[in-house]
Amino acid sequence: MSVKQSSSFRSILSTTSLVAAFLGPVAFANAQQAGDEVLEEIVTTATQRQQTVQDVPIAVSAFGADELQRAGVTDLRDLTNIAPSLFLTSSQSEVAGAVARIRGIGTTGDNSGLESAVAVFIDGVYRNRTNNALTELGAVERIEVLRGPQGTLFGRNASAGLISITTKQPTYEFEGYGEISYGNYDAVRIGAGLSGPLVENKLAARIDGVYFERDGFIEDKVTGEDYNDRDRFLIRGQLLADPSEDLSLRLIFDYSEREENCCAAVVIVPSAVSNAMIGVLGAQFGSGALPGEDPFDRRSATSEGRGFQQDAEEWGLSLQADWSTSIGELTSITAFRNWKSWRSQDIDYTSLDIAFRDEDGFVQEFETFSQEIRLNGQWGKLDWLVGAYFADEDLAFDDAIRFGRDFTAFADLLVDLADGIPGNGLTAGGAPWPGYNALAALVSGGAIPVAFPEGFGVVQDMFRQNSENWALFTHNIYALSETVDLSVGLRYTEERKTVDARVVTNNPTCLALVQAAGLGAIPASLTTLPCAPFWSPLLDVEGSDKRKEERLTGTVALNFTVTDNLSTYGSYSRGYKGGGFNLDRAGMIQGAPDPSQLQFEEEVVDSFELGAKYRSSDRKLVVNTALFYSDFSDFQLNAFNGTSFVVVNLPKAETYGVEIESQWLPIAYLSLAGGLTYAKTEYGSDFAGPEFAPPSPGNPLGGAFWQLPGNTLTNAPRWSITGSATWQQPIGDGFELLVHLDGRYTSKVNTGSDLDLEKEQDGVFLLNGRIGVGEIDGRWQVELWGRNLLDKDYIQVAFDGPLQGSGTRANTIAPNTQVYNAFLAEPRTYGITLRGRF
Repeated sequence: MSVKQSSSFRSILSTTSLVAAFLGPVAFANAQQAGDEVLEEIVTTATQRQQTVQDVPIAVSAFGADELQRAGVTDLRDLTNIAPSLFLTSSQSEVAGAVARIRGIGTTGDNSGLESAVAVFIDGVYRNRTNNALTELGAVERIEVLRGPQGTLFGRNASAGLISITTKQPTYEFEGYGEISYGNYDAVRIGAGLSGPLVENKLAARIDGVYFERDGFIEDKVTGEDYNDRDRFLIRGQLLADPSEDLSLRLIFDYSEREENCCAAVVIVPSAVSNAMIGVLGAQFGSGALPGEDPFDRRSATSEGRGFQQDAEEWGLSLQADWSTSIGELTSITAFRNWKSWRSQDIDYTSLDIAFRDEDGFVQEFETFSQEIRLNGQWGKLDWLVGAYFADEDLAFDDAIRFGRDFTAFADLLVDLADGIPGNGLTAGGAPWPGYNALAALVSGGAIPVAFPEGFGVVQDMFRQNSENWALFTHNIYALSETVDLSVGLRYTEERKTVDARVVTNNPTCLALVQAAGLGAIPASLTTLPCAPFWSPLLDVEGSDKRKEERLTGTVALNFTVTDNLSTYGSYSRGYKGGGFNLDRAGMIQGAPDPSQLQFEEEVVDSFELGAKYRSSDRKLVVNTALFYSDFSDFQLNAFNGTSFVVVNLPKAETYGVEIESQWLPIAYLSLAGGLTYAKTEYGSDFAGPEFAPPSPGNPLGGAFWQLPGNTLTNAPRWSITGSATWQQPIGDGFELLVHLDGRYTSKVNTGSDLDLEKEQDGVFLLNGRIGVGEIDGRWQVELWGRNLLDKDYIQVAFDGPLQGSGTRANTIAPNTQVYNAFLAEPRTYGITLRGRF
């Protein structure tokens, strides 16, 4: 089913005056006289130097605190409303399944062994995975989105780009703020902060905190619970010390928690066969809500006692030292971070208890120490920078997927279904499927256990990984003339990873079936479901492996200042994302498992870019453009095929296109902004291997990923367009009116990792807005706000219903029996915010 829930582009143009704006972020400074407003120059650290967006030969969007507040950005997900090249989704868990993409490129799935292609830095400290940063941001000074590989200065895992977040630091003037919001779904968000001096001009402190709670928008029609809720908080404390004019120290401690029920999936394409099976078994066991309803009624079916509890706890400590020496500016950032998550899960997403993760059945923990040192100085026409980086990361990952109480009956009925076994409750009867009588005889004779007891399956999958990353880097800007700058950067990286694996399963039925199939007593296809990788004892192993990789990456760019208002640039960059270990039992070979089979290779990208940046003399108009082409080799893919997650290196993927960003102050009080990204993102067409084989008479389903070669990557829109309009006008005596609208159009995408047509999502236009009034100096404000004001329904990620239909890869199941599930995006939300500061 193609989910059609969007307006056409023509209707977008008629819906809002956003078309008058064209492309990107905007911030403007209010002047005392109407018409004196100018565009604010937001600082970027894209080159690890303090420069403006217009001065760097890099495609970067930078958003200041005021613009972020107007757009309602409180976490990374909100940033997509105003950053057109950024696309962020989450699937089965927000603590393990979030994916960020830039220009259509990202790392799919929730496998902890794969690192993100879009790196996230907060106050200069790398966050291990995208989901580690999906919490409240607190008080933010600015956010930068750098597009294209950024590995020269920011290190590993920025092959598609990065997001850099800079929080507000302590001040030497006493100040504070507080805000409270209330919205539908009983949403309550409270934020507050306090900053001021402890020792005049020598020591200052700051503390910020956020608490956010909201009911879920998915109702369980079996248990009555609601899912996809919010319950999280953040606290951040800082000290800023300036013992001398040459030395500044910034110490940051943060702690955050999440205790939420997420993420439930709905059925977008039901199967009459699966519905009938659920109905038959439901009548037998007293459950069995059928999924045949509109998915956007936002109702799911979950078996009693199995939910989607997810908890996460994170804390970190960092110290940044900036020291002005006689040869240059020395910066040191020392950090330690700990992140841990737990979650339970109804694996099959049905009201039958087929498979589950118990409470704390899925546990991840990261402990990371990092140290970076940079020295930056100037020698004549040369602005030079050298640095070193070290990170030591320990990752612990435990998982256990087990049989539910209905699995035995489900498996029995699935076998009976083959070719119409009499009395199965689903068909009128017919000749038994070949092999059925042989299987029945073995079961009745006691040769094969008749049941899959509840709680059997995986006893424990345990993976322990250590990663050590060393790097030396340099980035230099040389003024060839008054109008031409040459930038050259180079980075040498060495990474060592070790993994210890222990996989233990309790599933005697699988072993008996495999033995019977091996003797020819039954067809081998009957082992598919009971011996699925989820719980196959043929994958049991205990062992270790290690790998080492070295990589040289870099960049070269020419920046030409054409006039005082216009500059152009051209650049080449090589990026890199580390290889590693697939921390999933399915990565090994059944019957001959070995941890060495878990390895996958590093991903490398070569990227070319041409850009132009224009700013009018009156500082009321900015237009920036970029043409880009990025060629990825050994692209890392993590995809679900119905019974397991598969990790492979694909020979080639590429993305190319154009970006335009603009900011404009056409008249007093009005600011317009927007962004456009056209990105054609495709897999290569020359893939070899059985998983890419197209359907054939002998293989009617084809390989699991036969649709990938030559087609568009998952969740990679061809067009992304953002726009905003802000009206800020003084009213009365010392008051100000605010009216803000922002919108985003995203063209059609395929949300499935295997690109099944049923997983397509048509183009979507989302409109957000707020209207408010307050004192002109910002001392207090009252705002009404709404997100997804047009209440558009759309899916984030679609997938094969686990263990249902052709996803089992069994010859006994026809392709048209497959159930398709999806994770929905948020519906319309709205509320009121009261804000004050001093």
